[in-house]
This record gives sequence, C-alpha cells and structure tokens, in this order.
Amino acid sequence: MGKKISRFILCCLLLFTCCCTQVFAAESNVNASTALDFLILPHMDYIAQAKGSLYIDSNGEATISCSVYGYQGTTTRVEITAKLQQYNKGKWVTFDTFSIGSDSHRTSLNETCHVDKGYTYRVHATIKAYSGSSVETRTVMSSEAKY
Repeated sequence: MGKKISRFILCCLLLFTCCCTQVFAAESNVNASTALDFLILPHMDYIAQAKGSLYIDSNGEATISCSVYGYQGTTTRVEITAKLQQYNKGKWVTFDTFSIGSDSHRTSLNETCHVDKGYTYRVHATIKAYSGSSVETRTVMSSEAKY
C-alpha cells in the first residue's frame, strides 16, 4: 500500500510541475527597424546568399559592393545588375548602373563613382542565378547613404 501512495504522490508532483511551471520572458529593447534585420528569407534553390552595400566617403566617392553565392554543383551561372539610385524630388531615380556575370556559382561586383552632394543614395541590385536554363531572381537593397 505504501508503494502505491508513493507512486501516486510522485505522479501528482510531476503533473503539477509540468502544468504549473511559470515562464518568464525578458524585456526586449528591439524596435521595429531593428526587427527587420532579423527577417527570415525563404530558401532559394540556386541562391545561397546575396548582399549589396553602399559606402560614400567625404569626397563623394561612392563604393558599390554586391555579391552572390550559389550552390556549388547546382548553380551554373550568376549575374548581378546593381543600380545606384538617387533620391530626388520625392522619388528614387537611377544615377548609374553596373553589371557583372560569371559562369560559376559565385561572383562579386565592386565599382566606384562620384556622386552629387546634397542627396541620399542606395543600391538596388537584381541577382540572377541559373541552373542550366532555369533561373532564380532575388532583389537586394543596401542601406541608404547621404552625401
């Protein structure tokens, strides 16, 4: 009889522990703009990673950098078309365009140009990755940079 009571009490304790455990969440200081940095993108079949960035130095020299990494053995060609865009009169207009392609699973584009003072710029890049005649496209956007 003692074993039955012990088992019953043990079962009750386990059940109580599982059902009544409190869960505490830490306060988060993540704001909406930071939360976007953690956006989860869908899996792509030919593009493993694509990036675009823009840097403008104090002399107005803009450096445009983009890269794409496909899957070795699957991705047969990659292409990058990067548009340097200027925010002018309430809309984004193309300031300059750069392109590169490679019969490989990866490539990068690094270009420079001089920009006009008093404007905000960004890079809008279209990435294409091929596997034979099949193509996959992804768009990447850099952060904005003012000069």
